[in-house]
Amino acid sequence: MFAQVGKPRDREAEITWRVEEFWRLLNGPVLPFDAEWFRRFEERLIDHTGRLDFPTTHNLIFPTGLDRATELANVSTPTLVIDTPEDPVNPPPHARHLACLIPTARLVTIPGMGHALSPAIFSPLTEAILTHTTTVDRH
Repeated sequence: MFAQVGKPRDREAEITWRVEEFWRLLNGPVLPFDAEWFRRFEERLIDHTGRLDFPTTHNLIFPTGLDRATELANVSTPTLVIDTPEDPVNPPPHARHLACLIPTARLVTIPGMGHALSPAIFSPLTEAILTHTTTVDRH
C-alpha cells in the first residue's frame, strides 16, 4: 500500500486509490465499509487543503526511542484505551499491552473495529468515550 503513496494521479484517481486501497484496508474485514462516506471525506480533505499529495508524514517516523513504558507507568489520569481487534496497523495485543502499562487505564474492545474511524463504529466509540468521561473519579 505505502509503495503506491506519492504516485502521480489526477484527483479522481487519487480519491479512488485512497478509498479502495487505503481506507478499505484500514477499516478491517469485519464491519461494513462505507466507500461513499470515505469518498466524501477525502473530497472534503482535498478541497480544504487544496492538495492531492497524501498526508503520510507520521508514517515516516522511525519507531526507535518510542518505548515509553517507564513514563506510562506514572500516568495518573484516567485513560481510555480502545482495543481494535481488526486493526492491521496496531493489531492485538497492542491495546492490551498499552492498557497494562498505564495503571489508570480502562480497556474497551470495539468488536470488528479496524484502524479507521468509520461510521460503523461511531456509536460504540461514542458510547465508550461518554461512559469513560462520565464515570471517572473527578478528584
